[in-house]
Amino acid sequence: MGGDSRRGDVQLALGRNLRQARERAGLTQEAVAERSGVHPTEVSRIESGKRDPRIATVEALAEAVGVSVSDLLVR
Repeated sequence: MGGDSRRGDVQLALGRNLRQARERAGLTQEAVAERSGVHPTEVSRIESGKRDPRIATVEALAEAVGVSVSDLLVR
């Protein structure tokens, strides 16, 4: 069960970091979706910590908001 909690922590950190990077870049979720090829609903779910995206998705989102993957994953 501890593994599930850690995964949840990572999901929440990813969502928080993505939202902060997006806002710093002055982008809407729709703009990030367009730049990354990730559906806007998926961007919203990731930001709210409700999705556990694949690494390719995280890479695309990081590029879209102009940060590194590690910046998105740091807790």
